[in-house]
Amino acid sequence: MSKSIGIDLGTTNSVAAIKKTHIEVLKNAEGELITPSCVTMKKKKLPFSKPAFVVGKHALEWMKQDPENIIVAIKRLMGRSYQNKHVQQIIANHELHYRISRHSKGTEKSLAVILNGKEYTPEEISSKILEKIRIDAEKSQGDKVDYAVITVPAYFNDKQKHATRTAAALAGLKVRRLLPEPTAAAISFGVDNVKGDDAKTVLVFDFGGGTFDLSVLTISGGQFIEQGKGGDMWLGGEDIDRFISDYVLAETGKENQIDDMKKFVKNQDEKQKNLFLGELKTKVEKAKIRLSDEDEAYIEILGILKDSDGDSIDVDVELTREQFNKIITPVVDTTIRLTRKILEDINFTPDLIDNVLLVGGSSRIPKVVEAMKQEFGDEKVLVHERPMLAIAEGAAILSHRLADTYECPKCGQTVSQSDKICKNCKFDLEKYIVEQGVVDIVHSAAHDYYIYLENNEKHLFIEKNTPLPFEKTEVFKLVHPEQKLVHMKFVNIVNEADEPIGDLWVGIDTDEKKDEKKKKDALHIKITLKIDENNLVEVEAALKEYPDIQLSKTLSRGKSDEKLFLSLEKMINEANLKGYTEYTMIDVLHRSLSIIKNINTVINTKTGEVNEPIYKFSAMKIEKAARMAAEGHAGKTSIYYAESALHSFGQAIPAKNQADIRKRMKHLEEVDEHGTYDENIRALKDFKQSIDNLGGVNALMQIQKAGHICMDTQPSKAHKFYKCIKDIMEEFQNGNDEKASELLTAIMPEVYAVTNKFDSKTGVIHKDITK
Repeated sequence: MSKSIGIDLGTTNSVAAIKKTHIEVLKNAEGELITPSCVTMKKKKLPFSKPAFVVGKHALEWMKQDPENIIVAIKRLMGRSYQNKHVQQIIANHELHYRISRHSKGTEKSLAVILNGKEYTPEEISSKILEKIRIDAEKSQGDKVDYAVITVPAYFNDKQKHATRTAAALAGLKVRRLLPEPTAAAISFGVDNVKGDDAKTVLVFDFGGGTFDLSVLTISGGQFIEQGKGGDMWLGGEDIDRFISDYVLAETGKENQIDDMKKFVKNQDEKQKNLFLGELKTKVEKAKIRLSDEDEAYIEILGILKDSDGDSIDVDVELTREQFNKIITPVVDTTIRLTRKILEDINFTPDLIDNVLLVGGSSRIPKVVEAMKQEFGDEKVLVHERPMLAIAEGAAILSHRLADTYECPKCGQTVSQSDKICKNCKFDLEKYIVEQGVVDIVHSAAHDYYIYLENNEKHLFIEKNTPLPFEKTEVFKLVHPEQKLVHMKFVNIVNEADEPIGDLWVGIDTDEKKDEKKKKDALHIKITLKIDENNLVEVEAALKEYPDIQLSKTLSRGKSDEKLFLSLEKMINEANLKGYTEYTMIDVLHRSLSIIKNINTVINTKTGEVNEPIYKFSAMKIEKAARMAAEGHAGKTSIYYAESALHSFGQAIPAKNQADIRKRMKHLEEVDEHGTYDENIRALKDFKQSIDNLGGVNALMQIQKAGHICMDTQPSKAHKFYKCIKDIMEEFQNGNDEKASELLTAIMPEVYAVTNKFDSKTGVIHKDITK
């Protein structure tokens, strides 16, 4: 039977656990409970062997030899954009030794890390960590592991959670739930401390390696209700390590009269520099851990750094608890400020909190514990007995609860989640779950959700701390009656700044819904925003006037599809700015509608993988559309012209000519959709030649066009044009060609006065919405 486990996918370390009749933290292949969240790639010694990923402890061992090809703290980059200010800060300060770049097939909202000269997404790297955890768990349990509850920071936004789910899919895991880490810790705590109908409100203070998470939950009768979330996704033990490293380098620089110690290290021989940085990271982390229990620690690195004369520059720094506390005071002050803010956001006061549960490795630091005791009182603050394992345990408990079957706590036999009594030993399963397990979790939205309107105005869609799952529909208005494209931007507000969730591009095809009279007003679009219990967003769109035309599409999240959408938008914006004719813009519009359909199939929605042929095909179509617009080629309007001519004046066109037009029209439609630029130009030239052969019908088409143009502004003149068409047709049919020609010659100056003015009008493609 396939197993379902809980996984704490951490910034620094990852842990897996399973619940059967009891909770078991699973050992990895190295026999350890904790797996470093570290990935590298090594080539095996066998001839012609391909490089293979190495994950965990054995990858971390290479840190001193090759730090530029050791990927650590990848969780901090999950779902991030290259332009994110924190990512740019990491790059500028060389906080991570490997290279971070914009993904070559993504936008500024994507990024890649470089490993052995090849780019990988954070999801791909995280999938290798999850894959090792899955494989090790399968070996441990002697069975397949297909399902998992994976924990994520409570403050993760939709894009980051979507990236986590993608990583799991790449690792061969089906995600039962993405569980906020503080909630996982609360589950672990609640199972041991909140029994039956007891009720407690707990503030979970989760201070891990890469993130600082806060969550207030009420626990009662197996119910876990999230009251509010807060924290900082860029604050953790990694930052404390960096502050200690800065202190150690500064002290070493003072002792050796070196003004810029970081520059001195950077200029070392590559091998020595890598060795030193690896040693510094290890020694600093050990010193931090030591200072949680003792009053002083020593950081000593000898014989690695050399000055220009070849003399050793040794690191020999004593760090006292007092100095350590001073170094980390800004970090601790930030955690207190954010703790107060979460209580303020949900209108709570400290006296409403029954317990403060400290989890995560950094929560054991005495100054952190003391600060929380000053806020809430000694008796309320609890340091979890297993701060590094609690989150995985909580995930395992929920994973067990969400599985279709589980083991009876008394006899160990398999029972169904719907069973109230064990059929084997008659144990009261329902009572046990209420007293000892998880009946339900009520999640809440981690952030405010906004949609951008016309003129960059933001509209609040869903408020932070709204109970989940939640669904809301609002009606917006397109900005123009003829609008066929809609570009919607969705963002979270995180720490008072925009965090993109994703963009939604939809094309509106209402050809089969022709109105009896021309639309006088813009259409309305209904947008439904759904947020599930995992805080994952789904968007649906439908036209209010035409509800049966489904416009639901997948949000683009900075990957290859979004890169294509941005190229398309650039092409449209340039066309709008250059003032192309209305005919050219109609062609651009219809090409864009076709391109949008292609782009929406570029990304596999489950794995995030790119369909390369469709990507290249879409890019080609955008380039072709831009070039044809610049040169004034309008295939779509030429087709409309021919269709109208056949419909209105078919009786005046020989059957042979009609067949030729239809044949060339079909070919033009095919190359418009699938052909290259050169193929498109040839087909358009051939098609126009067949239209030119229509002779007098083209003149009749011009008169009809003038009539259509005048219908809105000068109806009497429009009727004059329509009557003239009728008279000319009658004269031709009666064989009075000369009279027909006279009528045609007389009316054409008026026709051209109307059509030339219309033909000079510029077109605009609208994309926005308004409220």
